[in-house]
Amino acid sequence: MKKLLTIVIAMLTFAASAQRVECHFTETKFIKASGKTIEGEGNLKLTLPDKFELNYTKPAGDYFIINGKTMSINLRGKKSVVDTEKNPAMKAQRNTLMNCISGNWKQAAAENNAEASVAEKGGNKVVTLTAKKAAPRGYSKIVITYRKSDNLPSELVFEEFNGTVTTYKMTNFVKK
Repeated sequence: MKKLLTIVIAMLTFAASAQRVECHFTETKFIKASGKTIEGEGNLKLTLPDKFELNYTKPAGDYFIINGKTMSINLRGKKSVVDTEKNPAMKAQRNTLMNCISGNWKQAAAENNAEASVAEKGGNKVVTLTAKKAAPRGYSKIVITYRKSDNLPSELVFEEFNGTVTTYKMTNFVKK
């Protein structure tokens, strides 16, 4: 489930004029504890203000959906539905995700006790959120590379306190 939350946090930021964005994503996750790398890919659909669908083609059938305050997850056949209003940890994850998706990385930094820095690299804006102190869970660092032309993310890297690093690359954006 953490893998899916990580993916979602990383996926999309809306250009101001878009009501819905769809794209393809690839995922590479290195798990430090086991030394294993897990790969995935799929299609993503985001509709403002609070609906997000992540449908995997690899592994086929997996999904992660946020619809308002509810998260629905299917991870290799194991399905769950979470009411984020009743689960403080999941509420924090949902809020971080939605802030990152909407481009409100400053709010995500504030809610996660992280410092933010912004740099330009080529035609992109690179936003780095770095935790101010270690914690038993969560991210030590999040790096989001936004396309400067429309503020959509093309790459996201999430580093967890436990050493796990997940990288997402997004392509083939369609704004509707």
